[in-house]
Amino acid sequence: MDNFSHSMQKKLLDVAIIVLVMASLFFYSYWNPPFVLLILFSIVFNYSWGRLVQHANISTIFFLAAGIAVNLILIGYFKYSNFFMKNMANLLNHDWSTVNIFLPLGISFFTFQQIGYLVDCYKGKAKEHKFIHYALFVTFFPQLIAGPIVRYDEIMPQFTRLRTFGLSYRNLLMGIALLSMGLFKKVVIADTFSPWVANVFDSPVQPTLIEAWGGALSYTFQIYFDFSGYTDMALGLAKLFNINLPINFNSPYKATSIIDFWRRWHISLSLFFRDYLYIPLGGNKKGKLRQYMNILATMFLCGLWHGAAWTFIFWGVLHGAMACINHLWIDISQRLRIPPMPKLLGWALTFPSLVFAWVFFRADSFGRACEICRGMLGLHGVYLPHHYVPLKIIRTFLEENGIIFQYPDTWSFAGTPQIVAILIVFAISIFSVNSMTYLKNRINPYLVSFFMTYSVLSMHNVSEFLYFNF
Repeated sequence: MDNFSHSMQKKLLDVAIIVLVMASLFFYSYWNPPFVLLILFSIVFNYSWGRLVQHANISTIFFLAAGIAVNLILIGYFKYSNFFMKNMANLLNHDWSTVNIFLPLGISFFTFQQIGYLVDCYKGKAKEHKFIHYALFVTFFPQLIAGPIVRYDEIMPQFTRLRTFGLSYRNLLMGIALLSMGLFKKVVIADTFSPWVANVFDSPVQPTLIEAWGGALSYTFQIYFDFSGYTDMALGLAKLFNINLPINFNSPYKATSIIDFWRRWHISLSLFFRDYLYIPLGGNKKGKLRQYMNILATMFLCGLWHGAAWTFIFWGVLHGAMACINHLWIDISQRLRIPPMPKLLGWALTFPSLVFAWVFFRADSFGRACEICRGMLGLHGVYLPHHYVPLKIIRTFLEENGIIFQYPDTWSFAGTPQIVAILIVFAISIFSVNSMTYLKNRINPYLVSFFMTYSVLSMHNVSEFLYFNF
């Protein structure tokens, strides 16, 4: 009788998993139905190839390399074909027309997740499992579109335990709280900054000092709360199903170094590049010069992963260079026995560096990014609206020292509302705890209700999550 009951539970578990896979595929197809065939092909291929890698007696590394190559060809065609063609046309001075290729939603995430799976099969970390479990591992809708990039050993055991498909009031409450906080971050905070960012980055006008910093800081906080909001919502949705996704965002603007930043920002991606690229390249085991080259190569590919544009590549290389400088300073200070840099000074060097780097991440072209950076350095002048300094004697003094006044309608800066918003979100990102830490200590139902209600009422022309584009 006990065996029969256990067998029935396993069958019910399989049915529940199949239903969740079908629901996840429906969720994905709602955006663009034909691309369901693409993700199904990817799932069937990688599952079958992973089993082949597991059981191959000879040339296992060949099968692993071939499987990774198929995945890279797939993402390369959809994401990088036009980028490659444009650059080859410029290099060879040919007028090649680009192909109208539509980028499948989430392809960067589910491709990298499955590459990690193939490597785990090669290393013997991926044990025997059913196809439906693997299909859910790839398609689980809370993290399908924009991560976090989960590992086989992190998520698969959760799909195969019976209590996952039970009812947990604690997880329901935690999930709803995370959903409401994430929605608030996206709809109320990130989308408020969106038009201010566009005013600077999408304008052909050379931005002055205040305008450039206003646009750069606005994007710095837009992408912060956009990605933080998505992460909260992904973890919250997973909690509703009793699934614990890895934390992917841990107050990154509190970072006191570039190294620290990448331990806090997009954590699952950072760990993926560390474990599946940086360490296989040799990591820090083959001398300092090789370590710096490995860091630059890793961050180059990190930038390219985010987008098929030279601005993304430069952003990645810039972060790689800053990480190398960070490591070099650590090595020098250890050799010379220099005391560690004060955390406040480390933060004061790190945060402005991040703001400058985000300019290249957001700008549509390298030239526009340079224009904004020059504006941030004051090379396009310093302008203020007339009403900012009403006293003529003060205005005269400022004008004599290079500050020019103009009417607000000629500005791309929103003025006082933008300044207040930047100061508020700056304080939140620096001094508040992250969502998971806050909710572990207490869940205030009134605050959750406020976040959810205000967010729903504020949903006017909501833009998509920024990381949906990557």
